[in-house]
Amino acid sequence: MTKKESGPEETAHWELKDLPVAPAGASPADADLEKIIRKNYREPIADDDPVCAEINGLTHRVCDIGSRGLGLILSSPGTFQAGSPCSITLHIGNNTITLRGKISHISPIETTGEYHCGIEFVNLGQNEEQTLQHFLTAHHTRLFGKTSGAADLGRD
Repeated sequence: MTKKESGPEETAHWELKDLPVAPAGASPADADLEKIIRKNYREPIADDDPVCAEINGLTHRVCDIGSRGLGLILSSPGTFQAGSPCSITLHIGNNTITLRGKISHISPIETTGEYHCGIEFVNLGQNEEQTLQHFLTAHHTRLFGKTSGAADLGRD
């Protein structure tokens, strides 16, 4: 980054220079497209949806969920540490499943002052996967209607 010259009464602006640029007419290779295509999809969870997660004896609000992980809303960033394992008791509708997970990130939500915590499921068992997939399919239909069809919901 370099600083633009400015007069004494102007605010100095910052510019990005020397960024790599593809040659004119170039198109990304299939391998490059695979890197940027999102493979996982998480369903948004509304406040009135019957979904919550218990971790370390505390109940947390789930903001999104998919077949490979979930997102929580936290009031402080120190609740969990990225990279740490966790045991999750997930309540979805009338079902309760126990899962293992790993904290993948904790990111600030600028608009609310809260934090988004992403958790990746680890070693998901067949029964847990089926219960989760059933919920995700039904939830997807409620959100988007029958005409949208069942989404892959992050399954490879």
